[in-house]
Amino acid sequence: MNPLFALSRAVLLRMSRAAALGRAVQGTAWGRRSVRRFVAGNTIPEAVAVALDLKGRGFTVTLDRLGEASSGASADTYAADASALLIAQSTAGLEPNVSVKLTALGLEEGSNLAAARLERILTTAQSVHGFVRVDAEYPHSLDQLHEIVCTARAAGRPVGTVLQANMRRSMRDVDRLISAGVPIRLVKGAYDPGVDGVGESAAVDAAYLGLAERLLGSPLHVAFGTHDDRIIDQLGDAAKARGEVQLLYGVRAELAERLRRTGWRVRIYTPYGPDWWPYSLRRMAERPANLRFVLRSLFGR
Repeated sequence: MNPLFALSRAVLLRMSRAAALGRAVQGTAWGRRSVRRFVAGNTIPEAVAVALDLKGRGFTVTLDRLGEASSGASADTYAADASALLIAQSTAGLEPNVSVKLTALGLEEGSNLAAARLERILTTAQSVHGFVRVDAEYPHSLDQLHEIVCTARAAGRPVGTVLQANMRRSMRDVDRLISAGVPIRLVKGAYDPGVDGVGESAAVDAAYLGLAERLLGSPLHVAFGTHDDRIIDQLGDAAKARGEVQLLYGVRAELAERLRRTGWRVRIYTPYGPDWWPYSLRRMAERPANLRFVLRSLFGR
C-alpha cells in the first residue's frame, strides 16, 4: 500500500468517528455536493426514485438509511424510517430490502432495546415479504449483534448480517452464523478492526477467499460485497450460480454493468439520508480513486 494513502486512510477513518465535525460538514452545501455520487439523496422518495432507475437497468437494490450510534428518540426515528422505507419500496414495485445498523437502533442502551426496535422493522419486512440486513460494525459490538440476529432468525424473521474478512474473529463467527441459518453478506471490511485485524491487504484477500469457500460449502444464499475484480474472478461459476455480487452505489459502475452482462446477479447497496459523514469517509478511505473523485467535486474539476 502507498504510504501516503495508508496515512490518509488512517486519518479518514479517525475523522469518520468525529461526530461534531460530521454534523458541521453535513450542514454545508459543499459537503453535500462532494458526496452526491455515493448517497442517493436525503429522503425516502429520493432513494426510491434512484432504486427504480437501477431496477430499470437490471439491478436489484438494497436501500440503506444512513446513521450511526444513537439512542432514545433518534433511535426510534431511525427504526420508524426503516419500516417506512420497506413499505415505500413495496408500494413502488421494488423488492423491499433494507440495511440497518444496530448502533443506530440504540445498541448502547442495551441489547433488549435495540432488539425490540429491530423486531418492529422485521415485522414490517415480513408483512411486505421483504428482507433486513443488519450491518456489521466495530468489533466491540459484534457479540451483541450476533446474539440478536441469531435469535431473530430462530424466530423465523427475514434477517441476515455481514461478515468482515479483515477481522480474525470472522473465521470463528462464520460457523455460528451458518449453524443459525443466517444469510451472510461477505465484505473485506470498512471498519477499523483494531487489534483483531488479520493484517495488510494480501491477508485480508486470503481471509475473504477462505470465508467465501466456507460459505459456499453451506446451504445458505451468499452475497459477495466487493469491488475487487481479482476476488470476483477467483470466486468462479459456483459463486455465480449460488449467490450475488453486491456493489456500492456510485462506486465502479462499469464493473456493475460488466458483471450483469456476464450473468452475475448484481445488487447495488444504495445509501440515503442526511447522516452521510461517516459512511462517505469510509468510502474515501477504501480506495484512492474515491478520494480523488470527492476532491475534484469539491473544487469543480
